[in-house]
Amino acid sequence: MKRLIILLMAIAFCSVTTLPTQLAAQTDASLGDADEQNPESFEKKEDQPEREKKGNILNIILDKTPAMSTERGTLVIDAYIDSNSNSLWDAEEPDLKGEIVCTIDDLDYPVPAFIPGLDYNARYKISCQGAGHYQPTASQKNVLIARRGQIIKMTIPCRKTSSAE
Repeated sequence: MKRLIILLMAIAFCSVTTLPTQLAAQTDASLGDADEQNPESFEKKEDQPEREKKGNILNIILDKTPAMSTERGTLVIDAYIDSNSNSLWDAEEPDLKGEIVCTIDDLDYPVPAFIPGLDYNARYKISCQGAGHYQPTASQKNVLIARRGQIIKMTIPCRKTSSAE
C-alpha cells in the first residue's frame, strides 16, 4: 500500500513538473514572429473542439466538484382535465395520470413528473402532447431556473380530444 502511494505521488509530481515545460514549448512554437501574425489569430475559434479531460489523478483531485442537489432546480409537472376551460385547477376537476407526455432536453417524461437536477440559471423548453384521449391546451412552455434549489410546480390544463367524445 505504501509503495502504491509513493508511485502515485511520483506520477503526479512528474506530470506537474513536465506540464509547464511542455506548455512553454507549445506557446513558443505557436507564437513565432508576432509581426507576421494577423490579429485574428489570437481569437478563440469556435470550430475547434475543446480538449477532453483525461481521467488522471490530478483531474480527479483538483477538478471542480459537481453541484449539490440543493443547488439545482426541480420541476414538478401535473396535468388535469379543465372541464370549464378557465385554465385553473378547480376542486371538482380530476387529475390526469399517464395521459400526457412532456419532453425536456430530448427526454420524455410521463405526467405526473418529478424532474430534479435542472441547472441553475438555465432556460428549459417544455413541450407536451397527449398520449391518449386528452390533449394539453398549451403545447409548449418555457421555464427558467432563476434561484439555486428552486422548485417549480407546473400544472397543465387538458381537454378531451374530439375522437374521445
